[in-house]
Amino acid sequence: MENNSSEREQLEQLRRWWDAYGKSLAMGLALGLVGLFGYRYWNTAQETAALNASINYQKFLEAASQGAGEDVTRTGEAVLEAYPDSTYAKLTALLLARLAVDDKKPDAARKHLEWVTARDADSELGIVARGRLAQLLLAEGDVEAAAKTIANFPTKGEYAPFAEVRADVLAARGEKDKAADLYRVAIDQISTSGGDPAHLEMKLDALGVELPSAAAK
Repeated sequence: MENNSSEREQLEQLRRWWDAYGKSLAMGLALGLVGLFGYRYWNTAQETAALNASINYQKFLEAASQGAGEDVTRTGEAVLEAYPDSTYAKLTALLLARLAVDDKKPDAARKHLEWVTARDADSELGIVARGRLAQLLLAEGDVEAAAKTIANFPTKGEYAPFAEVRADVLAARGEKDKAADLYRVAIDQISTSGGDPAHLEMKLDALGVELPSAAAK
């Protein structure tokens, strides 16, 4: 009897303890499990989003290989809307801009380039977008806006596209000697990499500045 009484008392203490603390512990455990599975879900969701972005980007590339068109634009803009923070979206916007230029739609090209620069101005892709935007602005005759767009472009270790667009701005401003120096940088780097610098040589010739001789190089 005494043992039964003791057991009932222990059960009653356990019940009271559970009423007082058990619910909060259960909630804490539940939250802990939610946090654990939430973290795993987040990682899985991120991986799934990256995979989906890649798949949709590939679909866009396949469509874009056929040239500009409304269907291609819609496919690309769907990637921008669904995965705006991904590298695939930035690559898509750059290609949409190029297709818009090919389709003689400079306003659309500018919109896509500004989309990239607004999100990632100083990364490599952002700098490429700014360079293309500057060239577009130059084509529209807005030299100062182009200069502002590339105001803090790299000045050391330039590779050809960076040197070229900076030279284009300088040439448009009438600073021929500085422009010629940068065109030569671009020519040397394209030549070293096995590319064809003919279009840069034409720009340099248009300045009225002779190419350096082979001995001078």
